[in-house]
Amino acid sequence: DDAAPTISINAPSATEGNAGTTPMNFVVTLSAASGLPVSFNFATGVGTATAGTDYVAIASTAGTIAAGATSSTIPVTINGDTAPELNETVILDLTGISGATPATLSGTGTISDDDAQTTTTTIVSDLPDPSVVGQAYPVTVQVAALTSSPPGTVSVSDGTDSCTLTVTAGTSPNSTGSCNLTSTTAGAKTLTATYTPANIQFISSSATTAHQVNAAATTISLTGPATTPLNQATSYSFTLAVTAPGAGSPAGTVTIQAGTSSCTVNLPTATPSCSLSFTAVGPQTVSATFTPSNGNFLTSSTTSSVSTLVFARADLSVTKTNGASSYRSGDLLVYTIIARNLGPDAAPQVQLVDNVPAQLENVSWTCSASGGLFCPAAGGVGNISQSIASFPVGGQLTYTLSGNVIGLPAQISNTATLQLPANNTVQATTPANLSATDTDLSDSIFASGFEDAVGRISGPSGQFRFPSAALRTALDETAVQVYSLSDQQGEALRVYARVLDGEIQYAIAIRNTQGKLILGRFQSYATEPVLQWQAREQGGNWVFLSAAFL
Repeated sequence: DDAAPTISINAPSATEGNAGTTPMNFVVTLSAASGLPVSFNFATGVGTATAGTDYVAIASTAGTIAAGATSSTIPVTINGDTAPELNETVILDLTGISGATPATLSGTGTISDDDAQTTTTTIVSDLPDPSVVGQAYPVTVQVAALTSSPPGTVSVSDGTDSCTLTVTAGTSPNSTGSCNLTSTTAGAKTLTATYTPANIQFISSSATTAHQVNAAATTISLTGPATTPLNQATSYSFTLAVTAPGAGSPAGTVTIQAGTSSCTVNLPTATPSCSLSFTAVGPQTVSATFTPSNGNFLTSSTTSSVSTLVFARADLSVTKTNGASSYRSGDLLVYTIIARNLGPDAAPQVQLVDNVPAQLENVSWTCSASGGLFCPAAGGVGNISQSIASFPVGGQLTYTLSGNVIGLPAQISNTATLQLPANNTVQATTPANLSATDTDLSDSIFASGFEDAVGRISGPSGQFRFPSAALRTALDETAVQVYSLSDQQGEALRVYARVLDGEIQYAIAIRNTQGKLILGRFQSYATEPVLQWQAREQGGNWVFLSAAFL
């Protein structure tokens, strides 16, 4: 009443080999040893392998597992070859089983093909063609095998630059993939796609195709100052860009130029700038040009130049005086006008102008020069208006202008001016020095004993009435001295006057114990004020004591 053991068969595998034969061992196994022998018949069945080519077929043959044994081995001969093919199956059928369960049984063995499949690699697309330097263009590659889609990677190279793709299985036996290739040099390229299989079942392959890479276009922009001093290094900066879809870092030189002045920068550089120095004043048009050192990029120039005004810096000054502060009718006034340039640059096209006041007649002038400068004219009559083509550093012009006073005006004011070019090609380091004015007052304003009062104090007291109405025409908001009084120790007081808010104001400066004149407050007076002073006798002379307005 003992149950029969269960019989089974394994699923063996064997590598095909390239020649000769290899056994594929099918093992028939019992679940337990039996006291009786187990018999069966075995024969090869129909699998994917071809009998007689891939293996040696077995006709129906009797087999036995002896009593007490648990297995029996049945070898099937596998024939080696070198033809690439898929893995194939061999079937071994057991029939007529006696002494075990079940009654029939099949085992499937696998012949592992060890012959690699040849592959064919094709570059399907490499557009756009032509491309430009620095432009990424997709390269699509197909790898085809004999029987199945091959796995692996493909490296695409233009001889210098490369990209790598992983192929993806498509419609068997094809695989495809793409990667973006960026060529960094220009020229006629040969693209090479090299397939590297992921396993030994496939053989590597490659393909080539022609591809043209053109030089990339470039643009250059320039920045710089609107104005710059003469003979000073002036920096100009540029930006060199590669026009899309191109890209990269161009090598070569950028030349920045204005007339005969130029500077050059070698690329690549971390400091895209250089300096120009100009030797002439006036507007300068500054441009930049990129010249490549190879054929990978195209030449370019600035489309919008920089305009820079070059100016001279000069410490120009003019002074004017006639050595007097008052005049009488018919007096001859002699003015000395001196124009200088203390540098640092020569100043072109400077104009010296002196418009003589109408209160002078018989006006004439002469000129003398020094310091490498020449007079525009040796002399003339009336107003001075002289153009100095180039005022050198250290140069000096000295004009002597004279004229007679017409009538007895309350004031004569004469101004000399250095006028700079309207195009701003000269800048004065001290603009206030470009003009000088000499102002004189009529002696008649002080005709009421002022001259005597200016003399030394000759008594214990004295007084002086100020002619405010006459003074008003000679004064402005600038305080000027209009009166002075001295004793044996020197100047004892001064009176200053000015016009402020339409009113004439006076202030007294009195000598203190240290011999210094100290100015008091300015005050307005409804009528013409009278200055009264006191003095004391000392050693036969009079010494100032005090003074005040009445």
